[in-house]
Amino acid sequence: MTIQPCLIDLSNRAKFQLSGPDRDRYLNGQVSNKVSLATAERAIEACVCNVKGKLDGVVFITRAADAETLLIDAPAELRESLFARLDRYLIADDCELTDVTDDFGLIHAIGERPDLPGAAWRSANRFGPVGHDLWITPDSRRSLMKSAGATWRPTETAADIEEIRIRHGIPKWGAELSPDVLPAEAGLDLRAIDFHKGCYLGQEVISRIKSVGRVNRSLGLLSPINHEEGISISSGDLLYPETSATTEESAIKPAGTVTSVSTGGKWAMAYLRRDWTTPETRLVTRPTDAKVKVGILEVRTFESAED
Repeated sequence: MTIQPCLIDLSNRAKFQLSGPDRDRYLNGQVSNKVSLATAERAIEACVCNVKGKLDGVVFITRAADAETLLIDAPAELRESLFARLDRYLIADDCELTDVTDDFGLIHAIGERPDLPGAAWRSANRFGPVGHDLWITPDSRRSLMKSAGATWRPTETAADIEEIRIRHGIPKWGAELSPDVLPAEAGLDLRAIDFHKGCYLGQEVISRIKSVGRVNRSLGLLSPINHEEGISISSGDLLYPETSATTEESAIKPAGTVTSVSTGGKWAMAYLRRDWTTPETRLVTRPTDAKVKVGILEVRTFESAED
């Protein structure tokens, strides 16, 4: 898949600021990744979990230019709940958590670091391909998006970005991610968890899963066997083994559930039971409308960040 350089406006995401002498120590006890890896030139991804090891949220963490303040961003719908979750454990810590959602814009560039004067970009892998983030004032954000020029295609459509996300296996809150999900089920253990860092909420469960070596379900990429035609499929649809296409639905167990679908139905992401995650495994949809043809999909391999 050829990825063209583009700018994506993520300014609607929730944004928090953590300052004070204990900021790193405190946040390190709340998230799954090592906070010291976050710098003014690099944003890291991390999970915020509950005691059962399930997700309260997934965040990106970076630092302000002076390195004295941590900047945190999260899905917009978690603005209130995640702030309350992080604030709840601030007891005797000498640091302050502030909601700065409306004080900053957030721009993500897919591709090499943009050469824009005065812009403090930091590397961040949000959609799969190489990317960079820019925390910026609201006024500067509007100016940047207008002046970026054709090279950075600031008008990249949401459908294009969604296909990039799906093909690279990047889970999204509200689609693949929810409070019922374990990080390893969504592949977050591969990039958002440091298994050698100090204690944090949920660590015991997450470490136990790693020692067992598997989860009962995981995210998989799917596409129709006739890829050019696409397929009629929606989020929430159940998937079944191909051999069950003529079997009564009540007599078979679903192989998985669709979570995201690209425009045109050419790519989809789904949670698949571990028996059905091998590439080239064939699965079928079972539409309730008898006039709709049963669709056959094949399990694919997610594209790597270098593609």
